Amino acid sequence: MRRLTVVIATVALLSACAQRPLTTQEKGAVTGAALGAGTGAIIGGATGSAGTGAAIGAGLGLLTGAMIGGAIENERGEAAPLPPARPVASTPPPAPTQPQAGYPTATAPTIDPTSGQLLNSTRWRLEVFVDTDPQVTPSGTAILLNPQESRQYSLDMGPHRVVARALVDTQFGTRTVGRYDRTIQVDPRGSGWTLRFTEADFR
Repeated sequence: MRRLTVVIATVALLSACAQRPLTTQEKGAVTGAALGAGTGAIIGGATGSAGTGAAIGAGLGLLTGAMIGGAIENERGEAAPLPPARPVASTPPPAPTQPQAGYPTATAPTIDPTSGQLLNSTRWRLEVFVDTDPQVTPSGTAILLNPQESRQYSLDMGPHRVVARALVDTQFGTRTVGRYDRTIQVDPRGSGWTLRFTEADFR
C-alpha cells in the first residue's frame, strides 16, 4: 500500500509538471524520488525486499528533494511560473451622448446678414451714396470705388436707397458717365449681401 501511494504521488507530480516548466523545487523532488527509489531498491534487494525498499526510498527521496529544491528556490528568489494571462475582451466604444434638456449645445457660428460688400465691376470710378441723394444733399459722404475695386460695408435690416455716379476723367475734366439709383433690401434671414455695379447699370 505504501509503494502504491508513493507511485501515485510521483505520477501526479510528473503529470502536473508536464503542463508547464519545472521549478527548482519540483526538479529536486523528481530527482530525489528517482535516486531514492534506486537506492532503496539496492538496499532492499540485499535484504530480500527490493520493492519495499524502492517504495520507501522513493518516498524519502521525493520529500528530501522537494525540501532541498525549495531551499534553493528561496535563496535564488525563484517562484513558480505564472499561468498565461487570459485575453482581455475589448470593450465597445461608448455610445454618443444625446443632448440633454437644459444644457447648451454646440452650434455653428452665426453669419451676420448685415455684413456685405460693394463691388465695382466697371472701368469707371464710382461715387456711391447710401440713403443719401447727392442732388438733394451735395455734402453727403460718398464711398469711392476705383475700377474693379470692392469695399466691405454694413447695412442695417430693411430697405436702403443706393445712388451711384460713374465718373471718367477726360482732358476737359471729370465727366459723369451715368447714374445708378435703386433700393436694396437687407434680409435678416440672409447670409450677407453683395451689390455689384456693372456698366449696364449706368445706361
